[in-house]
Amino acid sequence: MAERIMALDVGDKWIGVAISDEMAVLASTKPPIKRSSHSHDLQLILDLVAVWNIKEIVVGLPLNMNASVGPQAQKTLKFVTTLRAQASCEVVTWDERLTTRLAERLLIERDVRRENRKKLVDGLAAALILQGYLDHKKNTKLREDITMADDKDLIGQGPEEEDEIITLTDEDGHEHEFVVVDVIEVEEQDYAILLPIDTEEDEEAEAVILRLEKDDDGDDVLVDIESEEEWEKVAQAYEELLDEDE
Repeated sequence: MAERIMALDVGDKWIGVAISDEMAVLASTKPPIKRSSHSHDLQLILDLVAVWNIKEIVVGLPLNMNASVGPQAQKTLKFVTTLRAQASCEVVTWDERLTTRLAERLLIERDVRRENRKKLVDGLAAALILQGYLDHKKNTKLREDITMADDKDLIGQGPEEEDEIITLTDEDGHEHEFVVVDVIEVEEQDYAILLPIDTEEDEEAEAVILRLEKDDDGDDVLVDIESEEEWEKVAQAYEELLDEDE
């Protein structure tokens, strides 16, 4: 029986599950695990390892936007430590920043009803984690194969997707880097949600909302929102999306 790779998106209420095909190329979602007791959750995962002949488990690690380890990531790391002690296969972590948000956005784009999105977002997030990991392994092997054959640096092959980073200048002329965490549509207008990268771990990151427009050349540009009413409307829409993730 061929070995497979499994991904887990560990939340407080649900654990999203995705499993690869036998060639470790494609990820598919499986029914999420509703969290009960720690031992019960682990046993269900170990049962999946046995049933699907899992050779490796990839656990999404929810780091802060500045790559620091916050409270949620610490809980995930404790879960990983326990899982490693009991699983018969290798257990690794994978940076899952923005994965849940991307899963939510994909479901919205596919017109999935709000009451059904909560049922699907955990599994889709796990699938996105797994697919990113599978693609990374494939691209890494491709680099190694070409390097062994030609002994040259591989440039431009299989680029990995990176978070979009934007630099904004404040009123004092100081530059600050932000990561684009989401683009949402409110009343047929797109808005970009940005979070600062340099936020301290014990500080709450304050989101910046900018309107997404087109310039004369048809390129995307970010514009400040001058109307307080418009800002509040977009902030409320974004908060509702966050509430659905919890």
